[in-house]
Amino acid sequence: MDEFEVSLRRRVGEAREAVRLAAERQDDYAVEVHGADLANLRRLAAEHGVVVDAPEEEG
Repeated sequence: MDEFEVSLRRRVGEAREAVRLAAERQDDYAVEVHGADLANLRRLAAEHGVVVDAPEEEG
């Protein structure tokens, strides 16, 4: 696993956690912002063939 993949997986994990915490705080704006960041990271991962989500998380 190269440095790009490791970094991308770490950033996806951080974005997921940020979404979870924002949802916990009922901060809709932060959920949107962090959710958009997560979507962009997932798109970037897909473009480079990096799997960042377990199959049960998709959908």
